[in-house]
Amino acid sequence: MATVIALLVLCLPLITLGYVAMCAAKPWKPCRRCPSGRRRHACRPCDGTGLRPRLGWRLYVHFRRLHRDGTR
Repeated sequence: MATVIALLVLCLPLITLGYVAMCAAKPWKPCRRCPSGRRRHACRPCDGTGLRPRLGWRLYVHFRRLHRDGTR
């Protein structure tokens, strides 16, 4: 059991850093609601662009705005 916990402790920072790097390099992902990547004007999540921001990118923007608004 200790080896499983040690493996998780080692892998979790690597996975987290990988996701952060992916969000920084490519913050937009294809929209899942648009059929097969085609753009729709009625698609609310992507506003018809076919791309949606990743969750990590949305969290980064949220905390950046909180910091900016709090330090004015």
